[in-house]
Amino acid sequence: MDAITKLRNTGLTTAEIADAVHCTTHAIRLYERGLRFPDTERFKAIVDFAKKRGVKLAANDFISGTARLQGGRLNGR
Repeated sequence: MDAITKLRNTGLTTAEIADAVHCTTHAIRLYERGLRFPDTERFKAIVDFAKKRGVKLAANDFISGTARLQGGRLNGR
């Protein structure tokens, strides 16, 4: 997920992001690799945290590269 990558590119660690959005580092790693999508509460927390850090996110930043290649469908569906 490009959203997490953009935050990490500002020098943040997965632990710092996880702490800020109230989840585990494992969840952050799964989001970053596109293997899991955050629930609504976590999604909003990521967007709010990015905004506070001056990182602009778009909806496309929450879709994995594989899903984009498949026309936005997750898992080939």
